[in-house]
Amino acid sequence: MNPNHSILTKRKYQQLSFTAKAAVLWLPLVLLSACVTPHAPEQKAICDAENTDMTQCHFYDRDTPYLRSKTAIKSSKPATSTSKTGNTYLMHGQQSQQALHLPQNIRLSVGDRLKVRVLNGEEFSGTVEVNNDGYIYLPYLAPIHAKGLDVPTLSNKIKQHLVDEQFMLKNSVKLSVTPLKWAPVQITVSGGVFEPGQHQINQKSDTEIIDDDGDHSGDQADRRSIAAALRASGGIRPDANISAIMVIREQHSFTLDLSGVIHGFPVPSMTLMSGDHIHVPQHDYFDDALARPSQITAPGIRVFLSNLTQPASSNSQSAVDTDATRFPYGTRLLNGAIAANCVGGAQSTNASRHLLLITKNPLTAQVDVIERSMDELIRHSWETGMNPILMPGDGIACYDSRVTNIREIARSITEVLVPATLLELL
Repeated sequence: MNPNHSILTKRKYQQLSFTAKAAVLWLPLVLLSACVTPHAPEQKAICDAENTDMTQCHFYDRDTPYLRSKTAIKSSKPATSTSKTGNTYLMHGQQSQQALHLPQNIRLSVGDRLKVRVLNGEEFSGTVEVNNDGYIYLPYLAPIHAKGLDVPTLSNKIKQHLVDEQFMLKNSVKLSVTPLKWAPVQITVSGGVFEPGQHQINQKSDTEIIDDDGDHSGDQADRRSIAAALRASGGIRPDANISAIMVIREQHSFTLDLSGVIHGFPVPSMTLMSGDHIHVPQHDYFDDALARPSQITAPGIRVFLSNLTQPASSNSQSAVDTDATRFPYGTRLLNGAIAANCVGGAQSTNASRHLLLITKNPLTAQVDVIERSMDELIRHSWETGMNPILMPGDGIACYDSRVTNIREIARSITEVLVPATLLELL
């Protein structure tokens, strides 16, 4: 190769105009600047105004409303459990009539502790506990089946045993059965709850057990309620039909209207026993009125946030810690974006930021991705479809504006080109 030709080529490269160099540098920046958010999925998974089947489409762009329902038409139905009757007095009357058919006395379960005292029969008295086989054992008496019985029925059964065994005369038997401790019970929950399955309720903490010195009779069973069982199962979902919750006990079933928990009306009460099953029927749409803290809903949710680029270089600097990812139940997407520091900063460079919401729709059991422009989200924050309610386990990812994206690309290219140019000059 001619040395003079090589030197001449190098001089020509060094004599290129500033405009040509800038064009070579900024051309890839303009092409890459479109990559603000991840690439869209396949066309069949993209939702639009005509494709509203939520079992088929899973990606909602910035202009497509997201309504957690099986079809958009059904989601527009009024979702208030009180709409079936406009008379509050009639609702209270229906509930009071229904409560007459519910078991009013507490049924004994395995682990319940009782004190049995027989007048003039101390040898038959004692403190007993319902065994795993459902029986209690008193001195000198055959095992007595107690599981599923209320206290008055068990008392009559003990009296009958004393008479049948000819220990006492029928008219002379006087005894008392006093509950000392209601044990934790296993129940199952299905339907419109966040964590269906088997759960244990009425579990006492170690501190409560230590503080209970046993120097009193009687015990409260307030944690063996239907509300406690629903809370143990993660709380009801917004698609739950709380006006027809069903409790199944052996061959019997009871239907209860718990809408008063949300709307402030009286509600029927029923104490659960071990083996009870609760089924929460579901609507095919979400009722946003149910998405708030209550006795039968989750008090709070955990959401995963990601904001790793501009305007902050890390989640730690953005103050996105464990406290910022816990929200009251019913928090909407815009509030989650504010907690992730996706809102604010220089308006000229950060106003056009984007975010993605990754959520699992309980109605379809599918993961949906919702894209939103930050400025459009603020403008339409009052619309449920544009600013949906966050569900437990949702994820929010923030992406920078086009200006910030170009700046980061330019910085990356500069970090590569400048060292390469200096090495060439050497």
